[in-house]
Amino acid sequence: MFSTALRNLWAHKLRLMATALSIMLGVAFMAGTLVLTATMRKTFDNLFADVYRGTDAVVRAKAAFEGPQGTGTQRGRVDAVLVSKLQSVNGVRAAEGAVFGYARLIGKDGKALGNPATGAPTIGSNWSENSALNQFHLVSGSPPSADNEVVIDRKSARDGHLAVGDTATVLVQGGPQHVRISGIARFGNADSPGGATIVAFRTPAAQRLVGELGKYDEINFVAAPGVSQTELAKRLSAAVPPATEAVTGKAITAETQNALRKALSFFNTFLLIFAVVAVLVGGFMMFNTFSITVAQRTRENGLLRALGASRRQILASVLVEALAVGIIASIIGIFAGLAIAIGLKNLLAAVGVDIPSQGLVLTSTTVVICLVVGIGITVLSALSPARKAAKVSPIAAMQLGVVGSTGYGSKQRIFVGLGVLALGIAALFIGLFAGVDQPILFVGAGALLVFFGVSILGRTVSLPLSRVIGTPLPRMKGITGELARENAMRNPKRTAASASALMIGVGLVVFITIFVASTKASINDAIDKGFTGDIVLDSGGGLMGGVDPGLAQRIAALPEVAAASGLRQGLAQVDGKAVIVQAGDPNSIFDIMKIDAQHGSTADLGAADIGVYKNVANDKHWTIGSAVPVNFAKTSPQTFHVAVIYGENAQAGNYFIGTKAYNANFPSNFDNKVFVKTRAGVSQATALAAIKQSAQAYPGVKVLDRGQYKADQTKFFNQLLELVYALLGLAIIIALMGIANTLALSIAERHREVGLLRAVGMTRPQLRSTIRWEAVIIALQGTLLGLVIGVFFGWALVSALHDQGVTLFRVPVLSIVVVVLLAALAGALAAVPPSRRAAKLDVLHAVVTE
Repeated sequence: MFSTALRNLWAHKLRLMATALSIMLGVAFMAGTLVLTATMRKTFDNLFADVYRGTDAVVRAKAAFEGPQGTGTQRGRVDAVLVSKLQSVNGVRAAEGAVFGYARLIGKDGKALGNPATGAPTIGSNWSENSALNQFHLVSGSPPSADNEVVIDRKSARDGHLAVGDTATVLVQGGPQHVRISGIARFGNADSPGGATIVAFRTPAAQRLVGELGKYDEINFVAAPGVSQTELAKRLSAAVPPATEAVTGKAITAETQNALRKALSFFNTFLLIFAVVAVLVGGFMMFNTFSITVAQRTRENGLLRALGASRRQILASVLVEALAVGIIASIIGIFAGLAIAIGLKNLLAAVGVDIPSQGLVLTSTTVVICLVVGIGITVLSALSPARKAAKVSPIAAMQLGVVGSTGYGSKQRIFVGLGVLALGIAALFIGLFAGVDQPILFVGAGALLVFFGVSILGRTVSLPLSRVIGTPLPRMKGITGELARENAMRNPKRTAASASALMIGVGLVVFITIFVASTKASINDAIDKGFTGDIVLDSGGGLMGGVDPGLAQRIAALPEVAAASGLRQGLAQVDGKAVIVQAGDPNSIFDIMKIDAQHGSTADLGAADIGVYKNVANDKHWTIGSAVPVNFAKTSPQTFHVAVIYGENAQAGNYFIGTKAYNANFPSNFDNKVFVKTRAGVSQATALAAIKQSAQAYPGVKVLDRGQYKADQTKFFNQLLELVYALLGLAIIIALMGIANTLALSIAERHREVGLLRAVGMTRPQLRSTIRWEAVIIALQGTLLGLVIGVFFGWALVSALHDQGVTLFRVPVLSIVVVVLLAALAGALAAVPPSRRAAKLDVLHAVVTE
């Protein structure tokens, strides 16, 4: 039986290899993601191990709190006087303070480098004069020798077309600084640490411009000969103040490596989700292929049973075919994944995350995972058809035709499908609304179960759906339309399996489209409600940067402007949870930004007061005067009091403090945005021109009217939508390949029928039309099911994100219509090859062949 299985596989090698392509594409995407992940891990692990090789110990402030996803541990700074104090500790050979902060370099063309809001950070630091502690090494030029000189990373020099001796502008605290580039450096073996822009000043200038005077972010140490890192850290721990800690260089290396992995983990998970989707879609295609081929070999299997083959042998022969297909597809997919990894690496570079060049890392873990997934999905997809093949009785050898799967399916199947669907919806709602520790796991499992539930019920709904979708065809296309509808209805199990693969891709496309449309509508609505001004200056500095508050004062002084005020932001721990806190001058910001104060007064926002959004206040049972525990990285934990409870959080967020509280508790003084209200009687164009002229001294700042501000705030979601469409395109292509493969196999199954139709007068164009319209019915069925699921997923997610600002549910009708039309067109195109093959059948040969 083993040799029989291999002969069957070889006899139908082209058909099965076309089927294996679906698994190969899914495995390739998974392999590419895993290869990229392993490459990044090894590259950055080696990189940081090299740059911290000379650091034996680090003294720093103890962790204040863990920031939200991607922001890392929040710490204060240490006093600079500790350097001289700790240099005398036995075992210290050298000590040097390090400064880090926000700095944004401007290229020669006047454009700001980097994108700290969505990409790699833009960092200012001090240039280390100790070669053992310096993470950079010069490739040209010399270290900074004056406060107006800097060393920059080689990537920034290349991107900004800057060279040694050039004058450049840097956005830092206190306004733009004009500096001379004294040197260009590399970070270990990389042109830049992860794509970040680095500007290194002399230490006094770095403390003044990107840090704090008399402070360091950390102090790095080199041990004396014979003193281990552990021993040095122990001795330093005994000498540091209570709020400070000493850790080994190895610990800092591991911490930095883990932090970067964590920062990139979302991207890896994001890609793996699409890889899993592609593999699952390929699994549906494999199931359909083996279902059809087993049905076609009913007489052959019956004959084998009559000759003495056992059911177990028949089962094993089908699974051997599946195993062979899975092995071949997975191996090819692994090697194809190397090319995909290169493409994903370039994608990361496009969004500002630069991975240093080195060979791709293909680990044994990646190979094992891909083989297990590829082979496992293939064998599991063939298991049900194999069991069906094993049940063929010897009498089937005498049958003349193949019995199709008709009807609505058993009651047991319907109950199982409804049960799986109900379980999936329950898991989805728990993940979205119950506040569990691992919501992503519940949401992912719920979505998967919903898809499986609908797929199990596919046979039940396929027959009526095919009938309804195909109703217009007899009137539109006559006999060809009638035959197309009947063919789709003849085997609802096959039709449903083909449609299910497309259902997954379309469902996810519709879901993402609705989520993006709802998010954009909510952002626009929030701007309309919360922003009463006319113009916004966006610093582009992200969470940790911005522009000097002097810009807002400069804009406010313009005769064309009635009011201008800066909006700041920072990380704090409020009532035990790390959050983003917004801040502004209570005397001016609320003339331009609406918060709808419901209780209390904004005038009461003093140095120890906080404003709270009404939903948060209700959840925590806070009222005016309630004590709120707040922890800032710079200062010790303290108690604030609720001064105002507001009903509009579009711009103010869930927590708002005044500038007195902000300046007392945050080390950096930046405006993230500046809101402007023009003077009455001044045209928008006149005001924009004046403000742009005034803002020219701050390169990188975008001056936007209301419409441009809305477009800028939603630009990221448009880019996300484009990326998702591109990634899901793979799954949809696999699904369309499945439709084409199903039709090709069903034509082979209906060999005699096609011949008889041609014999009684059906023309080749009519036959091609029948097959194309059958494909359209299948494609539209999958599209409609995907549409229903996508709308449901979109509604559920938008409902769950209501408190996070996604308040409006929007179904983009035009986009949905385009998806449906494209699916129908793609279905027709997928049917072109099998329809041409059917039209070329020799009539006499088809009639006499069984």
